[in-house]
Formats: sequence, structure tokens, C-alpha cells
Amino acid sequence: PTEEVEKLKVNAIDGEALKILEENDLEGFGIGLVGRKKITFVSERRREGKMNVPLDGVEGWSVDEVEKWMDENGMGEEGKMMKREGVDGIVFVQLQAKDLSELGMKDFRRRREVMGKIDEWRNQFKKNKEEEKTSKSETAPR
Repeated sequence: PTEEVEKLKVNAIDGEALKILEENDLEGFGIGLVGRKKITFVSERRREGKMNVPLDGVEGWSVDEVEKWMDENGMGEEGKMMKREGVDGIVFVQLQAKDLSELGMKDFRRRREVMGKIDEWRNQFKKNKEEEKTSKSETAPR
């Protein structure tokens, strides 16, 4: 996002500084939630040397795909809100309960329900990834 890039430039944040930035640092620069999540994601990929690695699965989702998943899982209103706020796959995989409030979800009970469904999805996603790795290692030639 251009606005976030400009805020980084104003604060003299270059590629090296980006590697060590954390989300709290970015909030201090006046960068909104979605921008902070994306910059944090890029920062982590730089630290891990994965800038040229293609996005895997959900990380590559568009805002429309996030909205669709939310709608399919009984969270249509929240999906529309996330689309309005620009939540794509990179941001979606990093969401925490406190973030939902910042995105405009005021009802505590509903935030807990939504976060529960997202956590449920995360756990299933991790399980599927682990099973995929195990399956590949068992069928690999020795």
C-alpha cells in the first residue's frame, strides 16, 4: 500500500530496518492494522530469506476469497467488513482477537465466535500440512 510505504520513507525505514521491525513499531508510525500485518509479513519473509518463495495457499487469497470463506462459514457480515478493510490472505492468516475489534467488530461474543472459527480453520490447516509432509516423506524414494 502506497500510504504505508510513504510512512516508512518518512521514518527512514529501509530494507535492513524492515527486517527487524515488529507490528508494535509500525503502530507507532501511524500505520493501520492491515498495513501493519502486511509489512510484518514481508519483514518475516525477509528475515527467513523467503522473499522469492511463492505464497502458499491461504496467504495468496484475495480479499474476495477471504470474504467468500467467511460467508461460507456463517460469517457473511464479518466477511463484508474484512473486504471493506482490505483483509486479504496475508492479513487473514495473522488475525488475532484484538485485531477484530480494531477492524470494527465491537461485539465481544461475536469476536470470540469468529476467532473460534478462524482458529478451528488454522488447526485443520496445520493438521493437513503435517499429514501432507508425512505422506510425502513416506512415499519418497530411499
